[in-house]
Amino acid sequence: MINLVLLLLAQLTTPTRAFYSPVVPSSCRVDGLVALKKSCALERSRRSFDIASLERDLHLHSSLGEDLGGDFISSTKAELEASLTGTDRGRSASPSQKDHIHSLISKLESLCPLSEPARDPRMDGPWVVLYTDAPPPSNGQLLLWRGIAKQVIDLEGGRYRNELYVGGSGDDEDQDSWLNAVLDASWEEWDGVYLDGSGGRATFADYGASTWKVTFERLSISLLGLPIFTQQFKEGTARTWKMTFLDDHTRVVRAGKTGKEDDDWLFYMRRGI
Repeated sequence: MINLVLLLLAQLTTPTRAFYSPVVPSSCRVDGLVALKKSCALERSRRSFDIASLERDLHLHSSLGEDLGGDFISSTKAELEASLTGTDRGRSASPSQKDHIHSLISKLESLCPLSEPARDPRMDGPWVVLYTDAPPPSNGQLLLWRGIAKQVIDLEGGRYRNELYVGGSGDDEDQDSWLNAVLDASWEEWDGVYLDGSGGRATFADYGASTWKVTFERLSISLLGLPIFTQQFKEGTARTWKMTFLDDHTRVVRAGKTGKEDDDWLFYMRRGI
């Protein structure tokens, strides 16, 4: 009897195939795992392709945007310079002509590709005024005589000259002139404080990125190469220059007495020689 009980206990405590079955992958399970791996590989490949395709599209669209932007700029310049015909650099422009010219310049300003035009190295050098609504002598007129106005910037030295030539020759009409005037000045990045003594400040950020404070120092006039007049400006006589468009060939400046938008003069210029 005891032997029989021991035999029954041994049978109950010995693992059987019904309760102990090693995990042996079936063919169905293996096939599913292989298919899953293939699916994951295809998904990774598809994602890599999508990313590469997206990068190509972004580059294409960026290049296309630059091309279209360049085309818009070129066409706007062409229309603008055609509208300047017969206006004597703005001095004889009618009110309606000025309105049209200003609208085209505003359009060009909206296409400016630079976020910090006043800090761009292309600011350096000579610029010939093709249009301005500023009064003499900034518009190239001295007393009764009309000539050309030229701005010459020295970026490294922080200097600036406003030059006027009457009766000159050459591409810039500044050679062998019989009458000329030069305004010497210095420039620095504007700190945003209005120049009217009010203590007010402009609201846009990083004023120096687009705007200079130009301090006038001396005006000299020469006749046939001989100096006939010199005037020293009162200390602190200054203006603001806001650069609103700049590229290799063209520059637009809004020159203000205080830095406020309601008292600025508009200058449209081409690169000089």
